[in-house]
Amino acid sequence: MVERKSGAKICALVFALVLTVAVSGCEKKVKGTIQIKGEKQIAFAEMARIPLPAAVSSATQKYPGKAIKVELINLDGYLVYEMEIVTKENSVLDLAVDAGNGAILKTGEGKVERD
Repeated sequence: MVERKSGAKICALVFALVLTVAVSGCEKKVKGTIQIKGEKQIAFAEMARIPLPAAVSSATQKYPGKAIKVELINLDGYLVYEMEIVTKENSVLDLAVDAGNGAILKTGEGKVERD
């Protein structure tokens, strides 16, 4: 009886490990137009081809609301505007907007941070 329980535990552990690896590999990487190759963040503003107001406009045209936070970042090796938008439904939406052409590369439900 002890051997069966150990076998079941090992089987469950192996299954959990396989599931974790499978799910973690499913997250889609973004592919933008401006590749980052070791540049420091201070150079990002000069590298962006789309000005910040145009990136915000692109995002809010597709997802109406107000941008409350915008930052130029390196995401998966590409230069993107990471932003949070409060939608008309009062939810927070996280977006990644390509700093080269204004395309929306990634969206996700945001988390409201409270002090």
